[in-house]
Amino acid sequence: MIVAIYCELTGAILRVTDCPEDHVEMQCGEHEDYVEVEAGFDDAAHYVDLADGQIKPKQHRDAQVAVEGLTATITGLEPGTLLAMDGQQMVTTSDSAQLDVDVPGTYQIQLVGPAWRLDETLEVAIDG
Repeated sequence: MIVAIYCELTGAILRVTDCPEDHVEMQCGEHEDYVEVEAGFDDAAHYVDLADGQIKPKQHRDAQVAVEGLTATITGLEPGTLLAMDGQQMVTTSDSAQLDVDVPGTYQIQLVGPAWRLDETLEVAIDG
């Protein structure tokens, strides 16, 4: 039996596993549940909608980047989005975030979450 193990708090699919049906419950930890999926299921592109328990495709976000000096402002985010850049991480508390750099350059900014959004990487040129 192939199942997607997901977080009951967020709907994020944590892993996909193939095991005998009588072992499925043992695959779930605290605050985890499962749904049966087909072989080849793409867990990175789906989440579990906690309102109805259905697997749904993740949606693209409409993040926009504006650069002024050595600061990049990203809008179109949801609170709780994780931003990672050059080993630094921050979690947004609003629909935007500001990132300051010390040196001009091209930066990769990873956007992760919430569960119903596709993770993505933005390439931003900050030229001061």
